[in-house]
Amino acid sequence: MHFKLGRRVKQWVLNSQQYFVRLLDSSVRFRILLSFLVAYTALLALQTLERQLHNSPSCQSPLSCWATHFVSVISVDHLEGFSILVVAILYLLESRDRKKRKHYEAWQIIDQAAATKVTTSYARLHALQDLNEDGISLGCLDVSQADLRGINLRGADLSEATLRGANLKNANLSNANLANANFNEANLQDSNLSGANLKGVYLCDANLARANLKGANLTKCNLSKANLEQAQLEGVKLEDANLAQTNFRNANLTCANLQGARLRENHRGGADFKGANLAGATMPDGTVNL
Repeated sequence: MHFKLGRRVKQWVLNSQQYFVRLLDSSVRFRILLSFLVAYTALLALQTLERQLHNSPSCQSPLSCWATHFVSVISVDHLEGFSILVVAILYLLESRDRKKRKHYEAWQIIDQAAATKVTTSYARLHALQDLNEDGISLGCLDVSQADLRGINLRGADLSEATLRGANLKNANLSNANLANANFNEANLQDSNLSGANLKGVYLCDANLARANLKGANLTKCNLSKANLEQAQLEGVKLEDANLAQTNFRNANLTCANLQGARLRENHRGGADFKGANLAGATMPDGTVNL
């Protein structure tokens, strides 16, 4: 019985919170009224405290005391401070609307750049960064051929996004979710992809020279004909990855997991595979490593 009652109370609280948020978003009058009440309560509390600290004479009755305080708060002497407080609270209450408008404008910039097929757009670059900073998912985004050099999308959700042929040189995509994204022919030279989720990603013919991929998950990704020269691949997961004709020259693959990976016809002169797991991998000569 107590368990069911507790669940009902929690559900009622949740429904009330959702209703309050919807009302706050949709009703300007409600926001004004709420800001007025909060401002008035704050000023009344401050004045009551001030009276007590200055040992003001006590009222004859609670009703007359409340009436005196009410009149004094809305008096001309306090009108300026009261107005400022109301405006400040109203500004805070409208922050959700401002953020929504900001996100809408950011998406407009991104869509407009895509529609006009503009390659270089600093407005788009900053719009993407702003959306990511606010925790907005960029999944399924299409920015093919876009110039995004130096962009900071740390921790971004770009799952199933299309960045084919995009220029992401010196980009920060560390700890980002890039699962099943398309980076074919993209330029990721000197980029930071450490700790990123690249499971199932397409990176055919991509340039990842000197990229930092430490601790990244590249399971089942397609890196055929990709350039990973001098890339940092310590501890990466490359299980069942397609590494045919991939350039690993002077790359660091220490302690990498390449179980079941296909390494046919790849180039790995000077690469460091110390401690790497190559069990079941198809080697350059076509043999399967046991």
